[in-house]
Amino acid sequence: MQPVVLRSPRLVLDQPCEADLDEITRFCQEPVMAHFMTLPVPYRREDAEYFVDTHVPNGWAADAEMTWAVRRHGDPALLGMIAHRRDLGDLGYWLGADHRGHGYMAEAVATVVDWLAETGTPVVHWECLVGNSASAAVARRTGFAYTGLGPSNVVFRDGATPPAWHGVRDANRPDAPSGDWPEESFR
Repeated sequence: MQPVVLRSPRLVLDQPCEADLDEITRFCQEPVMAHFMTLPVPYRREDAEYFVDTHVPNGWAADAEMTWAVRRHGDPALLGMIAHRRDLGDLGYWLGADHRGHGYMAEAVATVVDWLAETGTPVVHWECLVGNSASAAVARRTGFAYTGLGPSNVVFRDGATPPAWHGVRDANRPDAPSGDWPEESFR
């Protein structure tokens, strides 16, 4: 599959590029990223180069993982990333600390989920490690229903599958109950 550029009222979702390497490296140094994600620790510029030059293009070419850089219209600065993995049917996302709290990720998630539904993937899964209330807030705002607590579907650096909150959004069932989100996910 060829990479696709998506647009929303404030955002452009396009391909991460060479100009993003320093920001990817900087953002991935944040302790919250190492805690909640499967990134290499320590995260080095070489890791960002591999991600941009190999992982992202290979994922698109194999129609296995579609990854977008999140940017504001008319501004090339990187805000974060969002990706859909076909094998797990899930969506993953992150924003650099400087860009959190402005509703960018909820807008990006809604844009990607709508595109997925239009292109034949109406059901999208989501998960985050227990305690990642920011990710849970985005999932709630974008219509994901909480489906429960269970092991992560993603294997972490140490080979573990830590406890994760799980959710689903089904474009065929827009009025589906939102589930009882755990109290801790609102913190």
